[in-house]
Amino acid sequence: MRRFLVGVMALVGVAAFARSAAADDAMWRNFRGRVMFSDIALAPAANFESPAMMSAALKRIERSTFDQTAGFWRMHMVAFLDRPAPSSALKMRATDVTDPRAPREVRLFEVPVERGDRELRLDDFVVTEAMGFARGASYQISIESSDEGPAPAEAGKARKADVYAKGVITLR
Repeated sequence: MRRFLVGVMALVGVAAFARSAAADDAMWRNFRGRVMFSDIALAPAANFESPAMMSAALKRIERSTFDQTAGFWRMHMVAFLDRPAPSSALKMRATDVTDPRAPREVRLFEVPVERGDRELRLDDFVVTEAMGFARGASYQISIESSDEGPAPAEAGKARKADVYAKGVITLR
């Protein structure tokens, strides 16, 4: 009888995990490859009754423009990576795309992530004019591989960044 109860409990635990994993997959499929921005931090997934509720909340709080406050812009980001993170750090590149014919890299940040994660959260992320950001400009934020430099066989060729997610914001 004891073995039976242990078996039933294990089966219930596996079923709950599978339902949670399926919910995470549904959320990831909805936003895959996108960086979502907000002026309000999104609660952890565990606080939502379903992935549909979390998706609705994320869509409701999503912003594409941010107002400057006391000399800086503060935002919260959730990046849904195109594929699992291959390492414990990724790069976040901010490119000024105000003039789409002449994009200009403004800043490159290294951001920590758990290897294998498909979601990257950055709360209370702050940028300033001293960092190269400007009022009225639009920026593409891309999450990229942290792999440095070209492979030795490709030493003379330019190397395109391996992009996991991207989004655009405008600073006012």
